[in-house]
Amino acid sequence: MASCPVCATDYPEGTAVCSRDGARLGEAVTPVATTMPSAAAAPAAAVAVAPAAPPAIDEKFDSLIGVSLAGRYLIVRRIGEGGMGAVYEAKHTVIGKRVAVKVLLEKFHSNRDLVARLLQEARLASSIGHENIVDVTDFGTTDDGRSFVVMEFLDGEPLAQLVMREAPLPVERSLRIAHQVASALGAAHAKGIYHRDVKPENVYLVKRGEADFVKVVDFGISKAVKQGGEDPAESYRLTHTGLLLGTPLYMSPEQARGEDDLDHRVDVWALGVMLYECLTGEVPFHANNYLGIISQVLTRDAPPPSRLRPELGIPPAVESVVMRAMEKDRQKRYQTMADLQHDIERLLAGDQNVGSPVGAATPPELPAVELGVLRRWRLAIFGAAVMVAGIAIALRHPSDAHPAATQAAAVVEPAAAPAPVQPPPAAAPVPLAVESRAAPTPPRPARLLTAAHHKPVHGDRKAADEKPAIPARVGPSESVKRGVLPPHSGEAYPD
Repeated sequence: MASCPVCATDYPEGTAVCSRDGARLGEAVTPVATTMPSAAAAPAAAVAVAPAAPPAIDEKFDSLIGVSLAGRYLIVRRIGEGGMGAVYEAKHTVIGKRVAVKVLLEKFHSNRDLVARLLQEARLASSIGHENIVDVTDFGTTDDGRSFVVMEFLDGEPLAQLVMREAPLPVERSLRIAHQVASALGAAHAKGIYHRDVKPENVYLVKRGEADFVKVVDFGISKAVKQGGEDPAESYRLTHTGLLLGTPLYMSPEQARGEDDLDHRVDVWALGVMLYECLTGEVPFHANNYLGIISQVLTRDAPPPSRLRPELGIPPAVESVVMRAMEKDRQKRYQTMADLQHDIERLLAGDQNVGSPVGAATPPELPAVELGVLRRWRLAIFGAAVMVAGIAIALRHPSDAHPAATQAAAVVEPAAAPAPVQPPPAAAPVPLAVESRAAPTPPRPARLLTAAHHKPVHGDRKAADEKPAIPARVGPSESVKRGVLPPHSGEAYPD
């Protein structure tokens, strides 16, 4: 029997470290309070036992602390716990290397499906061989029958902790993290392995210099699809009845619907949600419970990051990539992780013309400008045609009663040049050309000639002499007045 020199807790033989305070265990001792010869020693006993009080608050005894697994992995401390197992820091007793050991929780040690899933995680992760995927090196069983896997020790923190502490993250940092995750998952997909539980808790950030280095962990609910059209019954299908595969916050619509034919695009969706959270500090869907989140995933569109956090100034191209990765219809989503990775690389290189769905035409700027110029020229030409028509009509019906009007027009003509240019619609004199024999007033020819000097008109009096052809193109005066364009012109004026 060994006892802790600090808190006096007894441990079974073979235990080297106290699970409460981490002290090295010594020989068994008799409790001080029961061996004091007099009451005078009681205060000293109280002081000696006092350090045991803080760890006693609901702290659970962990029988694995100080135990050597498989004769070579000495468990040092507990790091954390997930849905399937607890993770410990351990030391390889032969080579002295720090490792992480994931042990199946005691309540699951008799569950064959979960034991098989843990073994699958070890096989799948080690088979991918990518620098951004945690390296799994061993598999074994504890003395009490619990399965465990041994993997490289990650000296860092989960992305979830960084997001809670610092989000929203800078755009470039978010993209660099997402790029490494996409690279890791792309390598897994190339071997027919789909993670199906991508979330910030399963992305570890290890510091290498000043940059974040990503390690994707926990392939525990991954699905491996055998190649070559083999019998599906022989593939790894470890779906446990009643076990939720994936986290609702990062679950794709097809996962939420419970579809059987899930593929690599569920990881594309989850990475899009994770990037969304890094950029905005919020997940796209909020509810009070899992069912509420699943309902929103199925029925609501996520608000674009720029609408959710307009003050952040998230570039439109970045937002486009995120929203395309989160398309509810997986046929409109990025079809491969490599495509998403490529667009992230382009964003990091400064290319802002990325993220549009395949086949979507984005009108370039230059044609749009040219189209505006073309429309203005059309308006000017139409106005000039109306003015020329008005001049032709006025000259075609001179007044016999007042021959001086024609002379007045000739006199006024030279003075028309410096007059201010009038807008084409206001210059249309068609209402003046009504079949009336009333004598025209002297200013009327001046207004017509003034409008005729508009720049787009390249004709002179020769154009005005072509009397029979021009009036035929004008049409009814009411149409000209309302701004109706000739047929097939493609343009229109407002009333």
